[in-house]
Amino acid sequence: MANAGDGAAMNEPRDSRDSRETAGPAGQGVSRAELGRRLRSIRQAQGYSLQNIAEQAGLSKSFVSQLELGHTAASLGTLKRICAVLDIPVWALLDDEPDKPGGPGEPGDAPGARDGESGSGSVAIVRHDRRKVRRYPGSDTEISLLTPDLDRKIEVTLSVLQPGEGYGHETYTHRGEEFGLVLSGTYEVTVDGVAYVLEEGDSIYFSSRLPHRTRALGDTPVTTFWAVTPPS
Repeated sequence: MANAGDGAAMNEPRDSRDSRETAGPAGQGVSRAELGRRLRSIRQAQGYSLQNIAEQAGLSKSFVSQLELGHTAASLGTLKRICAVLDIPVWALLDDEPDKPGGPGEPGDAPGARDGESGSGSVAIVRHDRRKVRRYPGSDTEISLLTPDLDRKIEVTLSVLQPGEGYGHETYTHRGEEFGLVLSGTYEVTVDGVAYVLEEGDSIYFSSRLPHRTRALGDTPVTTFWAVTPPS
């Protein structure tokens, strides 16, 4: 937990529009206002001031404040940097349906398997129509969580990115390792300053501690499969 910092930062005024804006309908992603509310709530619960978060994420205090008020948007890469400081997965901000029934997954048929277990002997099934889905405000990119939840040692996602979309121009880092597989389209993954162009069937593995970013190339949607440990 970080130091609380100045008291004013912990009680910044809320924008008057916050109370009127709500998360988008199921499947449409969270609104900017909802994302900002989640970020502010988590930040304050962990004892961070706006200045703490801004400095550690390499951002300005005013930008983080505007983000929390829903007045501006941040790239997925920037959100990843903020979440790395808070040590939370980006799903905590972008989860489309946090209370969706069936989110923890169904128990499997193996003897002794119980819903929600994370041990090596447990089995959990996520039906295709009950996956958690996240969308970034203003983006058509859809990211589906294939693992039951984030209380596991690995996060597996299926992403559909529109041409040109990705994690923004800036790179970011976080703890862990990740593996990506391109199922369709052309995808660019930049790791530690080197850009790798992947085609359908190509895969990549790297340490998440290396600066990295991704984007869809070409003029058709790109579908990718990612496995990240621990969840980010």
